[in-house]
Amino acid sequence: MGMAPPSYLPGNPHLPPHLREVCDLLARGLLRLRSRAAEDLARDAEEARGSGEVRLHSTARQRRHANPKREGVA
Repeated sequence: MGMAPPSYLPGNPHLPPHLREVCDLLARGLLRLRSRAAEDLARDAEEARGSGEVRLHSTARQRRHANPKREGVA
């Protein structure tokens, strides 16, 4: 684990070196997760475009099925 932090990430001089390393690892992990999430969203959007589907963003209330007991109201 003796990786030096990249030069563009200045370390906090008030933290001991071992805590700076932990912070660096956590930050790298967070960036990796965000990158994966962005890749997944991009892949899903590309698949939806390819299949002709259009995903509409709606509230949870709007996503419910129509009430068959009330005529004329969807």
